[in-house]
Amino acid sequence: MRSAYICHPLRGKTGSPEEIKSNLERIDEIAKNLAAIYPDVLLLSPLHAFSFYDPRGPQEQVLGQCIAMLERADEIWVFGDWRESQGCRLEVEYARRLGKGVEFKGCGTTTTGMS
Repeated sequence: MRSAYICHPLRGKTGSPEEIKSNLERIDEIAKNLAAIYPDVLLLSPLHAFSFYDPRGPQEQVLGQCIAMLERADEIWVFGDWRESQGCRLEVEYARRLGKGVEFKGCGTTTTGMS
């Protein structure tokens, strides 16, 4: 079974509780839609898997967990305003260094590949 790491901002530009809540609601909807569209893809969603961490606290430990999850994925699917998220930028760059497919979805444009 193919696996896709789902990259989406959590804290965004401001890190406000409202922005975090909005991003969590978006990723819930995205994950539900992806599960319906791609039933044969294992969706690896770090925002769901590590939701027990405080999103307002230090993110180093969480990012380490995310990187370990990303290493196990076949590819990364990127959503939202990822350029405004330090974590998303790091995940995309790391995926590229690993030679994983990077697909930008719902980012204003949909592209596939290593660019």
